[in-house]
Amino acid sequence: MQSFDGGFIGEVLIVNASGADQGWTVRFDFAGGRLVTTWVEGAPQGTLRQFDGSFTYVSGVDVPAGRSVPLRFHLERASTTPRGCTVDGVRCSGF
Repeated sequence: MQSFDGGFIGEVLIVNASGADQGWTVRFDFAGGRLVTTWVEGAPQGTLRQFDGSFTYVSGVDVPAGRSVPLRFHLERASTTPRGCTVDGVRCSGF
């Protein structure tokens, strides 16, 4: 979304294409760097777990059927391309 000297703000857009509201879990991995913060726009916040360059964010609220929510994150001193990203175990697309 935005790059600046020493860091960037990225986004994973969570899309619920199912017919029912559902929670979600995002896992992303970056080489090096420091996670400053994560947030979901306009929704209750979830839980972040961090271990050795891997970050897991578990939703704080279900995504309504047919809707989406953006998970945003601010990283410093890391590559802007993740080593890996999944949503509920399915590989993210669009890097």
